[in-house]
Amino acid sequence: MIRPLVIISGTGTEIGKTHFSEALLLRLGRAGHRAAGVKPIESGISQSAMSDGDRLRSASTFHVKPFGYTMSAPISPHLAAAEARISISVPSIVAGVEEVRGLPDFLLLELPGGLFSPIGPDTLNIDLVRALRSDTLLLVAPDRLGVLHDVIAATRAARSDGVKVDGIILVTPDSTDPSTGRNAAEISHLTDGIPVLATLPRASPIDIASSDILEELLIRLETPRRSHTRFVPL
Repeated sequence: MIRPLVIISGTGTEIGKTHFSEALLLRLGRAGHRAAGVKPIESGISQSAMSDGDRLRSASTFHVKPFGYTMSAPISPHLAAAEARISISVPSIVAGVEEVRGLPDFLLLELPGGLFSPIGPDTLNIDLVRALRSDTLLLVAPDRLGVLHDVIAATRAARSDGVKVDGIILVTPDSTDPSTGRNAAEISHLTDGIPVLATLPRASPIDIASSDILEELLIRLETPRRSHTRFVPL
């Protein structure tokens, strides 16, 4: 049984990463896998609302001890950490991941914000991605006007940093536009072959997990492959 680490990032914040991550965890559970979801860096934590980390734990079929950093200020993690007098340590997060990585069948890790969002004075999310040596990196983006630029910019910048995005997940936004539903066909060509593995409709994670929307992605995740630093294509 393989024990993959799947990292979920995005082209920005508030675009549906957690919504997708919940659906994927539920779908993995329906397929009989022990799947655990974690978000080791999260700002905007409030006592009155369920955190993203809580949502991932609720959708998980295997639970690991929470680790990482949570901050109350609803701002960029590096600013929230500075305000809370916290220093986010990449080695500490890597150690936390390595401690639980071999326990579930799948460990899903959601990053805060976008792939190049800062998590420290001189540290970006992509630095954490590189240090974690994941099996799969998925980029979530909203299916709306402007997404082609955002996806191209993120994937090219990642490649220049020695990291390959393995697949794109498009999320239908609350407010659609004439480009919605047409972007998926353009992305693979414009990103030198990075596939769009799913386009999520406006539906609950439970409904998405119950459908066949994530079937292609599930098949890819279940295909045995070795862990890598510079990402090997699926």
